[in-house]
Amino acid sequence: MRISRTRGLSWLVLVMGLPVSAQDTLSLERAVLLALEQEHGVLIARNEAEVADALATPGNAGLLPRLDATGRGTYNNQDTRLDFIEGIPDVEQSGVVSTALTGQVGLSYTVFNGMGNFASLQRSKLNAELADLQSRAQLEGTLTQVIALYFALAALDEDVAITQRILDISLDRFARQEGKAALGGAGRLDVLNAQVDLQADSTSFILAMERRARTARDLNVLLGRSPEEPVIVARVTNYAQGLDEERLVSEAMQYNVVVLSTMTRMRMAEADERIAKALRWPRLDLSASYGLSDQVNGVGIVLGTTTQGFNGGLTLSVPIYDGGRVNSQTKVAQLRAENAALSEQQARLQVERDVRNAFTTWSAQRKVMRIQQDAVSTAQLNFDRTRELFQSGQLTGLQFRQAQLDLANAERQFVVSGFDTKVSELQLLRVSGGLLATLGAAP
Repeated sequence: MRISRTRGLSWLVLVMGLPVSAQDTLSLERAVLLALEQEHGVLIARNEAEVADALATPGNAGLLPRLDATGRGTYNNQDTRLDFIEGIPDVEQSGVVSTALTGQVGLSYTVFNGMGNFASLQRSKLNAELADLQSRAQLEGTLTQVIALYFALAALDEDVAITQRILDISLDRFARQEGKAALGGAGRLDVLNAQVDLQADSTSFILAMERRARTARDLNVLLGRSPEEPVIVARVTNYAQGLDEERLVSEAMQYNVVVLSTMTRMRMAEADERIAKALRWPRLDLSASYGLSDQVNGVGIVLGTTTQGFNGGLTLSVPIYDGGRVNSQTKVAQLRAENAALSEQQARLQVERDVRNAFTTWSAQRKVMRIQQDAVSTAQLNFDRTRELFQSGQLTGLQFRQAQLDLANAERQFVVSGFDTKVSELQLLRVSGGLLATLGAAP
């Protein structure tokens, strides 16, 4: 009865543990491409960048003239009575029709406003540049999450494989102990110990599969896919080589999105200051129009009027006193420009710190990974020798179990250290501004 139950559990593990062979493996490159094409946060950020770019035009900044065409037509049908001075007979008439048609093309243009329109155009372009940087920041954040989840899923696949190997060993041990007990070569306690370990390993396997399923759903959502989309990732991981700390710090000062954003905000604040100062200058506006009008009166002394011609004018306005409004705006703009410059300096210091911290973490994780790799080899040798001695009856089940757990822990620690090394590598590339270039992704 017990042997039958053991075989059933073994069959269950086999079914749950093996991936569908016909399913294609999702490569990291494909995952990155899907995130670029389908992740909602990336798409929204791109649309916001396009909105800012569409607004950064000379027309929106007031640098281009405005040309309008207007037309109007009226029709009147009225009873009319005209009383004239003595000597001219009065007129009284019903159903008098009067019509009027007018058309005009008008042009208006700000000739000079203290160069405020040029500063406005520059600010709009800088705002579009900032929106592009924000889109890039969103993209970097999303890709970092995608890649981290991708390698987390690969690590969980390894964990599932490790857990399944442990479970297979426990199944074999339990079957052997039951066989020995049936032949009188093992006590009931040995069988119970093997059964307890088998139950614990079965639970660990189920939980490992559950963690894997949750992580797969998280990855699918980031890729803009259904959470239940089946996904299998590659377990082979390539690690960066030859990263130099000082070179990464130098590149971060040129390409880090935080540094570039603070620099853009500083230039925007300077443009705001110029816009505020432009309010002190006189303003000169040009207006011109060409129009045609035709009016027909059904009764009266003047039965029709037609006009056609050009009108033009210049309007000069000089600010004299506005209650200190311009002074306040200028002062505020100056202070904001100073704050933006300070923020830019602060960002450079913080980014340099982040790069150096990330490099230290990455270097340490690489060393830990090498140590854990050696630990796996040592634990494997210990387990192989312990299993030989256990099967020959020279060691107890508890000693065998300890060697089994030591090997499993060493394998898991190696997998975790590999995952941590890759995540620290991604963080280092991100803070140094080289993540998108490394992935071949464009914001």
